[in-house]
Amino acid sequence: IDSFIMLIGGVNPFVIIIGIMFMYTLMANLVSWALGVNYVAMYASKNKDLPAIFGKTNPKNDMPTGTSILNGVVASVLIIVAPIIPNENIFWAFFALNVVALLGSYILMFPAFLKLRKVDPNRERPFKVPGGKILLYLMTFVPMILLIITLIFSAVPLNGSSAELNEKIPILIGTVVAIIVGEICIWLAGKRKDKGEIKNENE
Repeated sequence: IDSFIMLIGGVNPFVIIIGIMFMYTLMANLVSWALGVNYVAMYASKNKDLPAIFGKTNPKNDMPTGTSILNGVVASVLIIVAPIIPNENIFWAFFALNVVALLGSYILMFPAFLKLRKVDPNRERPFKVPGGKILLYLMTFVPMILLIITLIFSAVPLNGSSAELNEKIPILIGTVVAIIVGEICIWLAGKRKDKGEIKNENE
């Protein structure tokens, strides 16, 4: 919005309309992204990869209420404690952590695509990327390398300046903690699955 004001030279009805449309797109994206993430967590819970609370759904419309409530609780806690946290950039730290996690998940998608093309090449797909091996390798490794470089520049301190450390150390620590928590959840989920399989065999 500020860029439009600078471009036009002041606030006028056009800028107000653009601002309203921009806020609408933000809200629409917020809802769609939140629902997408909540559904992923719900299915992971039903697959016993996450605690059962993530799999709670509304009996009327099957919406993932458990994950939605947890997201709301976490967001509310962050809003409440943010003023008393010494780091005034806590919002941007969490935002950057979210971006790092998102980029990390995309990194795994590219080799997964190549792996599926190798192990299951004859499956009928709605759309199949054309090209030979060279093109497929380029489409896989070029964006993957770019994403890795982006992650390094986003989360790893590249110099010892205080500004660099204050900005990136929280992101790096948050990333490591998120990975550890994720691995613990996977380990616990594996134990639950093993117990469930043993129980089914005994029955």
